[in-house]
Formats: sequence, C-alpha cells, structure tokens
Amino acid sequence: MRAQNVTPSFLIRVATTEDIDRLTKLHCASLKPEDHILVMLGENYVRATYRWLITSSQAYCLVADMGQKVIGLVAVCDGSFTRPMFLACLPEFMISMIRSPKLIFQKKLWDRLLRRPDISKANQDIADFPGFAQLTIVAVDAKWRGAGIFPALVEAAKTHSRNRGSRAIRAGVYKLNQRSRRAFVKNGWIEMPELETNDTVLYVHYLDLEFPKRLEIALQGGQ
Repeated sequence: MRAQNVTPSFLIRVATTEDIDRLTKLHCASLKPEDHILVMLGENYVRATYRWLITSSQAYCLVADMGQKVIGLVAVCDGSFTRPMFLACLPEFMISMIRSPKLIFQKKLWDRLLRRPDISKANQDIADFPGFAQLTIVAVDAKWRGAGIFPALVEAAKTHSRNRGSRAIRAGVYKLNQRSRRAFVKNGWIEMPELETNDTVLYVHYLDLEFPKRLEIALQGGQ
C-alpha cells in the first residue's frame, strides 16, 4: 500500500550498528533474490554488508527514522565499493555458499560477482577518479513510497558526501528498473553514457561544478 496525501514525520540520521537488523530487514523486503545478488546470498550476508557500510571509513549509511522505525535508507561509498565490500564480507560469503550449495550453480551470481564493467580503460579511470563517490543503494519501505522519502534521503546523501570531500556521486541502476530510473531523473541526476554497461545505466550528480571538466580531461587521456 502506498502512502497517499500523507507527509510522514521522519528524521534522517547516520546509521549505527544498532540499526543493522532493521536495515537488513528493509533491504530484504525491498529487493527480490532474482534481482539482487546480496539478497540471493542470504540475510546474513546482507547484514554483513551493512556492518561494513556503517563501520568502514570508506562508506556511510543514512536512515529515515520515524519513531524508532527505519522507513528508508541510503548508503554511499567514497569511491568504488564492489571490491572492498566483497573482501570485507568474504567470510560471510563463504558461509553462505556452505549453507546453500546450490548457489554454486547460480550463473547469475557468478556473472555479476566476477563481471568486469563493459567500459574502456579511459572510462574506468573516470569511475576511479578521486572524489567520485558511489551510491550503493536507496531503499524505502513500500508503505511510504511516494511520500518524499527517496528525494529526502538522496539530498541528505549529497550534503553528507560533500562534507566528506566528494565532488560527485554516481549511481548504477539496472536498465529494467524503470521505477528507479525515473526517480533519479526526476531528482535531477544526469545519465552518463560513458559508464553504461550491458545491463546498467549510470546516473551522476555533481557536487562540484568544476568536476565535469576534470572528468572530461580524464576522458581525453589528460592529467
């Protein structure tokens, strides 16, 4: 059920380790295993990723808190997150594989875990450019979608990342996820074809208006 003509009273704050179980529950309720690798690996693996996002110096997580209930979340890494998060959560990954041996035969799992972005070396340099933060996930409780939680979380993430020294934030969205794509476009994010892959579209928001010039230099192979 969607909230209609209701503006919830909520507080956006930095997540703590006490929120991990609630974040895990919201994450697993928002995403299906067939659509998201973390959920495919199980609740304990999802929990491990949030522990890393909250405790790592490379990342942070914000929550929309409504009376001690988490109704939304956004997580951001100061740079590319896939490798450092996977290495940090490797023990739980191995446990997940032992608990569910059938995962070994899940082609989608290995395709997504082991894939290399289908982009050029120059464009990979852009993705790794200092100051280019990466949004890992935004999730909103289904009961409160359409009530302004998503844009509030994204705006808070912009401010938080700017304060951490980031100059831009990028977000990868699966091409088939039209709802999320519309949400990013509606909130002023710009599609960046240079970092598009076979199954994802990348959107970017510039926190520093000089940053696009630096990226253009990098794209051209300059310094």
